[in-house]
Order: sequence, then structure tokens, then C-alpha cells
Amino acid sequence: MENNVWISLSVEDRALLREALIRHARESAGDTAPIAQLLQKLEPARPYPDITIGVYGGQVQWTLGNPFPLRVCDYDGDKCDLPDLDEDGQWCRQWFEPADAGNAN
Repeated sequence: MENNVWISLSVEDRALLREALIRHARESAGDTAPIAQLLQKLEPARPYPDITIGVYGGQVQWTLGNPFPLRVCDYDGDKCDLPDLDEDGQWCRQWFEPADAGNAN
């Protein structure tokens, strides 16, 4: 199971989830700490990040707004010049653009 996932929640979805968690915590006879922790994560949650990727001359030059590193795959080149394989087995050159420090979570 993934440790971190992105889920698209509308305002209505968030309100419904929040209400269900609060109701469950009130009716629960057990430990409600996990529910409280989930509610604390839900409150400040922001929508999907607004990531901008700057491309010049067909090459990624910079990224902005990414709260996590971005893997870039460049497929331009001869097979013998491309040292990496992507998840589909295609030859490419891969590198990571670091997380935008101004957008850290």
C-alpha cells in the first residue's frame, strides 16, 4: 500500500468525510486518536499542487510549485545515447528536478 497518495476531494466531499469521521469518533468506544490524526491532516489539506514546468528548446529548464521531486524522462536521442529505461521499457535519459523549497508540505 502506498504511504502517500493524492485524492481529489471537492468541498462537499471534504465536508462529508469530516462529518463521518467526527460521528464515528463520537460513537466509537475505542481509541479515537487515529481519527483525530486523520482530521488534523484533512483540515489544512490543499488541492492538487499547481506545478509549472519551464521548457526551452525542447528541454526542461526549471520547475515551480512541486512539493515533491519530479522525475523527468527525455526520449530525444539515439538509443545508444540514452542510458535509462522508463517503466515501460523505453530508452530515455532520466533525472529528478528537486522539490520547490517554497512549496514544501
